[in-house]
Amino acid sequence: MKYSVWRYLAMIVGLLVVNACGSDQDADSPLLPARYTQVQGNTMGTYYRVQYRQSARCAVSQSELDSLLIAFNNSLSTYVAESEISTFNGAPAQQWVALSPRFNNVMQAALEVWRQSAGAFDVTIGPLVNLWGFGPGEVVNLPTPEAQRRAARWVGMQRLQLDYANALAQKDADAVYVDLSALAKGLGVDELADYLRATGCKDFMVDIGGEMRTQGSNASGAVWRIGVEKPLPGGRGSIQRVLTLRNGGIATSGDYRNFREIDGVRVDHVIDPRTGAPANNSVASVTVIHPQAMFADAYATTIMVLGGDAGMAFANNLDLAVLLIEKSADGGFIERYTPPMRSHFSAPPE
Repeated sequence: MKYSVWRYLAMIVGLLVVNACGSDQDADSPLLPARYTQVQGNTMGTYYRVQYRQSARCAVSQSELDSLLIAFNNSLSTYVAESEISTFNGAPAQQWVALSPRFNNVMQAALEVWRQSAGAFDVTIGPLVNLWGFGPGEVVNLPTPEAQRRAARWVGMQRLQLDYANALAQKDADAVYVDLSALAKGLGVDELADYLRATGCKDFMVDIGGEMRTQGSNASGAVWRIGVEKPLPGGRGSIQRVLTLRNGGIATSGDYRNFREIDGVRVDHVIDPRTGAPANNSVASVTVIHPQAMFADAYATTIMVLGGDAGMAFANNLDLAVLLIEKSADGGFIERYTPPMRSHFSAPPE
């Protein structure tokens, strides 16, 4: 699963807005040209960017967005010592901990994907994330097989007891450590999108480090166009395919940016909770479209862990819109996609 990289700009992966400028007519005042505004800043170790059509009912300040994102990090970031998730991780075993609505809801979503994936997605992966050097602490050497076995003992959502009705949770051992980074960026996107809608915005795009949510039309009056990058190290900005998305969330997980080298060995950030080691398959990137960016985020990571054949079977079973880019034997790439994703292609596949 994706590690907690909330301090690393290198986590940006996969998606680019292809066309987000131009003009159309404001639905609130048809005689005036539309005003598309962009607000951007930093959060979760990466950037955020919000583009929206400004109107009498839709005006957003950067300070408001920053405040929302600070509150979000103070809830779910393992890099904030006093955050809600850090408090839960530091709580002793068999002690019920009260959860905020946000934490309670994201844990329900995590349990759903864990069950759907038979454990390929698991937010208790924190001990392994930390062991491989993708958590708050620094790791200099590759973990030994024995260290991997010890850390893997504490991984498994069956180690959590969740009382959703009363918003309570507990763990069965002190060493259980929850890491929500495989859903958090997507959830942050969803929360900003919900805020924009509540403010009265009808046309917007929210982007946090490449995870996105769109609604309505872009500044050209057309459907939003999202470019999926070629999964090449150092190839930022090179487009593999352009997708269209009017309303929904989109997320990409890939192995070509978020990695480290330890003792001369490349270590990928996508950890398989079933093996305790980085996922070992030929998938270079996975893009998922879903009504909620949080689920798009989680499913993209899950399919990266499962690999090509199992990942596509998983996607088809859930009727997900998925674009999977797999490494070929000759050093190139092969696209695989589900029927729901084909409807989002801006041009027919070759």
